[in-house]
Amino acid sequence: MHTTVIRLLFALALIAGVMRPGSTQAQDFMSQEWVLNPSLSNVYMQSVKKNAIFETHQFTAVEGTVTKDGEAKIKIELNSLDTNHDLRNTRMRFLLFETFKFPFAEISAKLDKSALAALSTKTRVTYPLKFTLNMHGITKELEAPVWVTRIGSTSVSVATVKPIIVTAKSFGLEAGIAKLREAVKGIPIAAASSVTFDLVFGTGELKSELVAARATREKARAQQATSTFSAEACETRFNVISKTGAIYFKTGSAVLDTASTPLLNSVADITNRCPSISIDITGHTDNVGSKSANQKLSEKRAKAVADYLTGKGVAAGRIQSAGYGDARPVVPNDTKENKSKNRRIEFKVIKN
Repeated sequence: MHTTVIRLLFALALIAGVMRPGSTQAQDFMSQEWVLNPSLSNVYMQSVKKNAIFETHQFTAVEGTVTKDGEAKIKIELNSLDTNHDLRNTRMRFLLFETFKFPFAEISAKLDKSALAALSTKTRVTYPLKFTLNMHGITKELEAPVWVTRIGSTSVSVATVKPIIVTAKSFGLEAGIAKLREAVKGIPIAAASSVTFDLVFGTGELKSELVAARATREKARAQQATSTFSAEACETRFNVISKTGAIYFKTGSAVLDTASTPLLNSVADITNRCPSISIDITGHTDNVGSKSANQKLSEKRAKAVADYLTGKGVAAGRIQSAGYGDARPVVPNDTKENKSKNRRIEFKVIKN
């Protein structure tokens, strides 16, 4: 309730400051370049679990621009998803969005300036926004009505009229949803989420300030991307990474497939940011083939991962590897899908 009141007062204050219609500034309102103001912009994702529990998450790193010609581009850093819980954040990033391969969601649109001309005389208009969403390697054309609100002579707000429903199937996220369900011991998780946003853009004298602020944010994010993790945060990440199933080998071989590179690079980065721990890498196979062959294969695969990490600057003394063949299945080897789950690499934190 408190948040709702604050937003209402904020909206009233903005509307009160709107420039007088009919002025020269109003006529040129749309023929300018615009830059997103992240401090006033919000992008939320709502998910549902247990068929009744609604959770709201926020993306905290969003950038965007609109050109004079109406070319709009928004970039959302998926690693910035904040659920107010580190374990949940890590699961959503690695298991659902696979941010080690697909770090951004990108939105682009060509705005119809004639349809927005009414903003020269009105405070707010409804606009049928047609946009392209590129996420998880898939591009889709979508449409959603938005409110476009003129805020003074240098700001405009674009906000969803109603939630935009995004299904897991549309963006190849079904496997990620399944991994999330397994990670929370089978708790039902809806295969669709709703997205809402309220984006504020600035122009004129605000533009240079927003561009400078963006450079400062990018520098801060670059520093944060190399900061040290706590031992607890390291353990959380390696536990989740072990469930990604994103380390691949050629059949019957210990040669790493190039599709493994994005996750392995992420593992190397995290390991280097966890100086207080060492890691134990273990290899596991399904039950196809002899036990002795599986044992040797699992050992070689674990070592191949260890060698990759040392090649990325991880000290060899911080890594140990072992193989267990088919002795430690996580599920029965009774289906093709289950066998693929048993063929895996796991990481375990060893606190120094």
